[in-house]
Amino acid sequence: MSSFALWFDKDTTADKDFFADIHFNLWNLHYRKAQPPCLDIGIKIYSPQNYSKIYMYVPFVIENKDIEDLGIHLKDSDILCTVFNEDFSLIQTPQSKVLKVESNTGETKINIYCLDIETDISIEHKYEGTLISFSRPEALKDLDDIEYYRLRINSTHMKNIIKSYKPQNVFLQSAFSISEAIDFRFNDYRSLPLSLLEEIRNGNSYSIGKVHFLLITESDVDLVFYSATPSARELEPSVWNKYYEKLCGKKVVAYHWKVKSESKGKLIENCIMFVKSKVHKCNFLTILLYLLIAGGLAVFFNYISKADFSTLKGNVDEYNSQIIDRRTGKITTIKNEVLRSVQEVQIANFLFLNQIEYNYEEIYPYHILKAKK
Repeated sequence: MSSFALWFDKDTTADKDFFADIHFNLWNLHYRKAQPPCLDIGIKIYSPQNYSKIYMYVPFVIENKDIEDLGIHLKDSDILCTVFNEDFSLIQTPQSKVLKVESNTGETKINIYCLDIETDISIEHKYEGTLISFSRPEALKDLDDIEYYRLRINSTHMKNIIKSYKPQNVFLQSAFSISEAIDFRFNDYRSLPLSLLEEIRNGNSYSIGKVHFLLITESDVDLVFYSATPSARELEPSVWNKYYEKLCGKKVVAYHWKVKSESKGKLIENCIMFVKSKVHKCNFLTILLYLLIAGGLAVFFNYISKADFSTLKGNVDEYNSQIIDRRTGKITTIKNEVLRSVQEVQIANFLFLNQIEYNYEEIYPYHILKAKK
């Protein structure tokens, strides 16, 4: 899997350094209404007057219709405070795409810009993926407060970073659970196309201070391996249902990983989040499959209990009692020999079943005095 990447063009008139924090929220829910998985991307820029353009590389092909601006959702004060995990108040500017928010302490001020996907964003299909870019809006150029953009990528190609594995030799286990491996990479230069890497390094990229990666999944999904230990919390359905409509009131957990830059002047490189999980499946089809298996086993064991698996030896007594053919009146052995009495037939059958060779009434080769035969 190739890597996501993000970099900036620096304003040629900039007189000081600046940096950004990047947030990724991967919504990986497994019920039908929540398909396909989607990725929210938040870009928080400090000292924003020093950049002119933002570039983002997505390692698969997407179109404008696959991108959604989430700034509009942050007009709801509950969602706003939940997303930033801080108490904010909203100062709405009429007829403006800029949402001005301020913390209740007055220490933090953020300008959230609502992007128009059709007019503000440029998309190019190159480097075996998609290059998204947009310039710093004119409405923000005279403002010095922190800037924030939030987008969502909603594409079936998101499954490229989520691989599913079914147990190969355990039929019942594969019917009720699957294993998933999430391989999410950001600015992992070793997995980027060389031409793209050259473009990034030729640009005026600047320091990315932190990368936050959140995996949102059902509460009954078990994490069995992860490259770093996350923090976790259950999301409040009353708030998050308004932000993510596909949530449908389900109980979900957000696992949070955070990566910091090694130094102020260094772009975060080789940020890899690898998570392996076990997903339990319990839907109508799973229950139906279980019932069919249980019903099949019941029919099979019922057949076993009634079937006659007795051997020829076990039935010899019954055979001996029926050796007189009702139609001909002859007394016959298993070998279909006609003998003189029932006792002879029983002896012959015993010898045959025990693989002892015999001849019935074989002519005696020697002469016996006074013998009539």
